[in-house]
Amino acid sequence: MRIVPQYLVFTFLLLFVMGCKQVNNHAGELNDAAGLPQQLHFEQLGLKVITSMINKKAATMSTLYGNVTALNYAKAQKDSPVGDRVFALVTWKQQNDERWFGAKIPGQFQSIEMVTSKTNGHTLYKIYSGKGKWRNNALTENARIKYILAQTAAVMP
Repeated sequence: MRIVPQYLVFTFLLLFVMGCKQVNNHAGELNDAAGLPQQLHFEQLGLKVITSMINKKAATMSTLYGNVTALNYAKAQKDSPVGDRVFALVTWKQQNDERWFGAKIPGQFQSIEMVTSKTNGHTLYKIYSGKGKWRNNALTENARIKYILAQTAAVMP
């Protein structure tokens, strides 16, 4: 079998051009869809990540944040006599990651649930679901407080 040199050069150039043309338009971009509403000033709360969770049925992913007292509570599941515990459960819709086949990343913001547990035993709950207002839901409030307070801290290096 004889290979014609022109075809060999053409094939090599075609492979070279195809190999150089990788479209990666999203490298280095921020995930703007997962941004929290600016009016919440969430970053100013200075909360730390406690754990994260995925609800496959609802196609959502959540991250539980808390202040230092809340983080210590989530690690030990013991009350601390010092300071109030502040928890914030942020939930997003899942979306496909265009850069990694099969991966899911946070998509559109869904809600923030805030639980503040005072040292005097009083616990407050409110939810912000993107409609511009904080609200309470008396029907699910106790169940949500119990769920959020029951989360244990993820083990992190």
